[in-house]
Amino acid sequence: MTGMDLDTMKKAASRSSGRTLTGLLVLFQATAMLLLTFKIEYTLNLQSLILAAAMPAVSLLLLKGLPKVWNIDRVMLTMVLFLCSVSIVTLTATMKTSSAPLTQVIYIGVGLVAMIIGIAFIRKLKYWKRWIVPLMLFSLVFIALPLVIGDWKNGAKNWIGIERNGETLISIQPSEFVKVTLMFVLAGFLSERQSRAKTFAAVVFGALLCVILLLERDLGALVLYFLTTIILYFLATSNLLITAAGLCAGCMGAVCAYFMFDYVKTRLAIWQNPWLDPEVSGYQIIQALVAIGSGGASGMGLGLGLARDIPLYYSDFIYAAICEEFGFVFALLLLAVYVIIIMRGISIAMSARTSFHALLSFGIVAILGLQTLLIVGGNIRLIPLTGVVLPFIASGGSSMVSYLGATGLLLGISSLNADADQEDIERAEWRDGRLV
Repeated sequence: MTGMDLDTMKKAASRSSGRTLTGLLVLFQATAMLLLTFKIEYTLNLQSLILAAAMPAVSLLLLKGLPKVWNIDRVMLTMVLFLCSVSIVTLTATMKTSSAPLTQVIYIGVGLVAMIIGIAFIRKLKYWKRWIVPLMLFSLVFIALPLVIGDWKNGAKNWIGIERNGETLISIQPSEFVKVTLMFVLAGFLSERQSRAKTFAAVVFGALLCVILLLERDLGALVLYFLTTIILYFLATSNLLITAAGLCAGCMGAVCAYFMFDYVKTRLAIWQNPWLDPEVSGYQIIQALVAIGSGGASGMGLGLGLARDIPLYYSDFIYAAICEEFGFVFALLLLAVYVIIIMRGISIAMSARTSFHALLSFGIVAILGLQTLLIVGGNIRLIPLTGVVLPFIASGGSSMVSYLGATGLLLGISSLNADADQEDIERAEWRDGRLV
């Protein structure tokens, strides 16, 4: 058997599994949206009917078209499209107006464009070192903008808005976009392990971002940035002593924040016992737990739940809304999808041919996994609430566009890995059934 024969077999198996996943994705999209077409007193919902046709069409276009241009990871792309579909279905089922799901569709559309740009960008990027310092400066300025021109929102000053005639046209959360540039800068500095100065610069950069986020009281993003910086530092250096020292410093910072900020004390108190103040501070988590329990194993059905009783059910508590609508069996399967994406991302990182691509992939996977853990854990009262949202699903443009753009970088690296593997196979010689 030749190397080309093995490659052909692998491609055939990949195509077969890809067709199965694509079929399941399209079936879910069409069925769910058709059910929601008649959700309101059995009257026709034209928007849902159009989406029942448009969502499968766009998915098929991407899953059939992109692999013909680049040899990307189709499984990861399918899983991400599934999560985006769950976002549209859940918002359509739970929100009173049709404008919010339509806005989410627009955000996803912009994010898919960012994903395609991300694939092309990472494939064409040859001199990535030139981008590190400009991106570092841009990140520090951009993430600090809310301190100057931002407004307080849900206890944090981490949003900037574009207004016209006193009406906010669009709100942007800089910390969501800086997640991507953070990964890029850290990977760029830490990939040059022989340079202690650049390794130190990576740590200082991550620390400065965390200080700005603390001033903005964006605790969720602060935890994500801190832990991701620590993880990438350890992966790049294997220095257990400094990594442990960093974690200890983070723990000391958390203790100081507890005594300095009353809202930190409040979040810990309602996590320990939300029934101490069930009508004010504990109301969110209590309603979320009630929704999760009401859904049971199979859920109450699309559009039949009472997720609107949960404050911020469309963003911070959308996982609780999903549990109520779909049931905890589906919610567990949803977590399995995130696990698959993370495992595929780790595989991409392990197969990367450069340390920069490997660290960039690990960073994206790490921040995705951490954010999913934080929001799901907060919804089920496993850990205190942090204010982050569920990636690819929660309502909002900043998170959706940034994570789809980051997915594009991962897919681009996966295509580079596949191209390199193909070149190795073509150069290899087979003698007596053995690769030499």
